[in-house]
Amino acid sequence: MRKKISSGLTITELIIVLAVIGILLVVASPLVAQFSSGYRIRAAAREVATDLQFARLLAVKENRDFQVVFNSNSYQVVRVSDGLVAKSRSFSVDYPEITLSTLAVPEIAMSAFAVPFNSRGNSSPRTIVVSNPMATKNITVGSTGRVKLG
Repeated sequence: MRKKISSGLTITELIIVLAVIGILLVVASPLVAQFSSGYRIRAAAREVATDLQFARLLAVKENRDFQVVFNSNSYQVVRVSDGLVAKSRSFSVDYPEITLSTLAVPEIAMSAFAVPFNSRGNSSPRTIVVSNPMATKNITVGSTGRVKLG
């Protein structure tokens, strides 16, 4: 007597496998969205911190005052003496959910604010807040001009 060897899946087994995969996708999708959101905010915060360091180095290199002028989702590195824009960046295309703000400082308007760097690379202490609906990252600029991503 020969035994019949079955190869393949029955329709019932296929439906069960597809149902399990569907349930796993429904459970995993919020986690993937949260991971993606965290990745995007870290990338945007690193970019802001890098450009703050760039502005500080430019100030020392050219022996002139520079400032980074922020709006809600963009910023510019500007030479103070003549208004020359050394770099401009807008997050509206790459990171539309990202907003830039600063911790409450009475003399700074929240719609636009600046981080100044003098010709020696020193700055006024500021904290820039990079946020999206799911997370927040702080970038601290110390009085010595040191930029710290926290």
